[in-house]
Amino acid sequence: MTEDVNMIPSAIAATAKGSLPIATNASSANQLFAGMLKAVTKDCVKAGSWMIGHIKANVRTDTELLSMSSTTDDGNVRSRCSFTKGVKEYSMTVNVIVYGVERHKVAEILVSNMRRVLGDIEITVHSEVGCEDPGCSDPACQDKDHKRVITLR
Repeated sequence: MTEDVNMIPSAIAATAKGSLPIATNASSANQLFAGMLKAVTKDCVKAGSWMIGHIKANVRTDTELLSMSSTTDDGNVRSRCSFTKGVKEYSMTVNVIVYGVERHKVAEILVSNMRRVLGDIEITVHSEVGCEDPGCSDPACQDKDHKRVITLR
């Protein structure tokens, strides 16, 4: 039996904290974060993704939540809830599941778009599957003590 690697999704999650350069009104903030998610989706497709499982983000301020997702190749972003007040400081969680692109490449796409759109931002990318521990050679490793943070240089 052969393994069809293209059928195994690349799954990553990222957490981030940031501050917009100036306080941004709600409508502009909603568009800014949706634009970032759309860019991630479109770049995954350009990199060879043949199916978007889901690309989701939750962005929090002290008082509000923006929850959005993209599941189509055109990068259409739908929001479940949006900001109604201006945004300055925020934290964010992003989950990406795509097929046909190696997970390290997906992490690079995500981080580069977050930095390009959102500027100076503190980002940690977590691997949902596999292992990033340099001493481990098991690609399906589930050892909870092994490194799960993807380091990008």
